[in-house]
Amino acid sequence: MSLPFGATRFTPIESSLGGMMIGASAAMAYLIDGKITGISGIMGPFFRGVTKCDPVKDGQLWKLLFLTGLFLGGLVDLALNWDFSFPHAPPLHAVRYLLAGVAVGIGTRVGKGCTSGHGICGLPRFSLRSWISVPTFMAVAAATVAITRHALKMDGTGFSPQIAQLQWPPRWEFPVGAFLGSLSLIALTVLLPDRFKVFVSPLSSGLIFAFGLGASGMTNPSKVMNFLDFGGYWDPSLAFVMGCGICVSGPAFILAEQLGKVTKPLIEGCKFENPPKKGNYVPLVIGASFFGLGWGLCGLCPGPALAALIPKIVTGVWHSWEPDFGMAAAALLIAITWLVTDRVVVYLTTVTQKQGEASAETEKQISGTV
Repeated sequence: MSLPFGATRFTPIESSLGGMMIGASAAMAYLIDGKITGISGIMGPFFRGVTKCDPVKDGQLWKLLFLTGLFLGGLVDLALNWDFSFPHAPPLHAVRYLLAGVAVGIGTRVGKGCTSGHGICGLPRFSLRSWISVPTFMAVAAATVAITRHALKMDGTGFSPQIAQLQWPPRWEFPVGAFLGSLSLIALTVLLPDRFKVFVSPLSSGLIFAFGLGASGMTNPSKVMNFLDFGGYWDPSLAFVMGCGICVSGPAFILAEQLGKVTKPLIEGCKFENPPKKGNYVPLVIGASFFGLGWGLCGLCPGPALAALIPKIVTGVWHSWEPDFGMAAAALLIAITWLVTDRVVVYLTTVTQKQGEASAETEKQISGTV
């Protein structure tokens, strides 16, 4: 039975396999390279380095290769799974897409993370910051969907409260094929010598992450917003994405951080990244709230946005569907706004530090005089 536009099906099998691939990408990047797979934390600093003309080596090279894999994986999703991974974008007003891109860009920079960094990686690291951020952006996103859909009727009359219809039989061909391909990429990467592994590992991690996004439906904004519509047409699929993702990524972080069974990454000379787990709670909550607002407005976060950037331009041209261009523009705005916000944050931090140093020096002089 066909469904009205905007309604999605509950896809536990597809979303579980996709979540496992996203978790495998995070575990692979951490155990092999020591990197935390927070997409905004990869995207933003990479483009910051580009604006500063930093040499493409070490961490900058790793980020470039991961993002290359993410873009290439999005094209594979388009070629082999386009109708599920990249259906028509929701027919939202262009301004709404742009506002969402700005909000997500601000939020991911100020809050230092989103669904991947704080969710797939931060929660199993037992980071208090992540355990505050995730419920915050989830609550704000759900409230945003409730207001736009049900209070303001901005998305039409919507659907009566119900759980999305189960997709059965599952559309298993692409998810299973992508999952087996991901396992092959992981095995190949582990077996390669370090001189090749340093290049293949981030590229493979990005590819696998994109495969997981496409297979799970996270690249479909309607599916994301339906997941956030707890009081309306609820599609619980993305709960399977997050749950299965953490089940795969979690053991890697627990073995290294809590149990100390893994003391260094597989590649010689690499060290585990260790973002702070506590502190700076006010900016964290503000950032998570901005991100939740943007996520709820159009269902995009940095990973799916980047993976969908080229496919949405392609499908927008192919089908002459303007909302696809709006979604692509939102993806670009996430990166641009992140950079602008980063400069503002750095400037304010520098001013605050100078004021603190000046105050300390003044107090020291007064104490000396007395």
